[in-house]
Amino acid sequence: MRILNIDGTYFVPEFRRLGHEVLAIGPAGRRGLDVDIDTTMSLQRLTQVLDANGFVPDLVFWCDTSIPPCVVGLSELPAPTIAYSIDQYLNPWHVPYSMGFDLVLVAQKDYLPLFEHVDHPRRIRWFPLFCKPDVDVDPGGERDIPVSFVGTVEGTINAARKHFLKDFKRQHPLYVTQGAYAPVFGRSRIVLNQSAAGELNFRLFEAAACGAAVLTEATQNGLTDLFAVDEEILVYTRGDAASAAGVARLMLAQPGRLAEIAAAGRDKVLRRHSVASRARTIVSEGERLLRKASWKQRMKRRTLIEAELAKTCIALATDDTLPLPEEHRRHYAELAHLYTR
Repeated sequence: MRILNIDGTYFVPEFRRLGHEVLAIGPAGRRGLDVDIDTTMSLQRLTQVLDANGFVPDLVFWCDTSIPPCVVGLSELPAPTIAYSIDQYLNPWHVPYSMGFDLVLVAQKDYLPLFEHVDHPRRIRWFPLFCKPDVDVDPGGERDIPVSFVGTVEGTINAARKHFLKDFKRQHPLYVTQGAYAPVFGRSRIVLNQSAAGELNFRLFEAAACGAAVLTEATQNGLTDLFAVDEEILVYTRGDAASAAGVARLMLAQPGRLAEIAAAGRDKVLRRHSVASRARTIVSEGERLLRKASWKQRMKRRTLIEAELAKTCIALATDDTLPLPEEHRRHYAELAHLYTR
């Protein structure tokens, strides 16, 4: 297939390894792009780019990067369209935006009902995050860090994290850093995980693939559908640093059992939750949609879709929390007007 990949490039190398031709378009500065842009691309401009590259897509795939989409008008393309919403808990505009796609992949299970629409019954599928085995590597050496956390500590999105980690450190040693996580996870016996909204985040899968035992929150979003607690992962009461420190202390005193849990978690994510596995599923879904000529049904609901896309554009134009240049906000406001003419 010829796959037009918009925004996130997680799957681009895997699509190509599977033998597919890919044209990747996204914000300037992102790795793995064929065409980078520094402003929102219109459908007219996208068509020009496709023509210049002699590229007629068999599948259009939009991958969330937690920023506004860099291309608008994808719903008008005569090809199957798939969206992958990762941070829907931070970006409510994903819901109306998803109306322009034939299949919507949603990373957090509990958010699936938000995407359902009685008048536009496109398929919604739970699609958890994943590990990247070429990066998330178990080095097999000494694990000299008892418990670690790698990630952003300061910030407004997850203000509770700083206090949680501070409370944990009062009760148990914890190595905290930012930046390259794999070298740290590869030396850790336990990786402490904490989320913004109870989501199953990348850290859960990355740390497990690196061979550490993951100590994560007992949360929803399908955690126990993916992992067996106390066999493949460890859990603590969300927000309770004493609970987390107690589990860490107990398990570090049982090194044999801890190693077994870490190995089982690693084997699970490498076997079932790798980027390659997810890419194969996306391709399979795309081929199914292509056989059905899914865009023909989408075109019949153009009025409904345009009304929902207008909501998306209004949200992007008026949300002061989004780090958008004023010209981008004006552009989204203009698009909202066009969609509601």
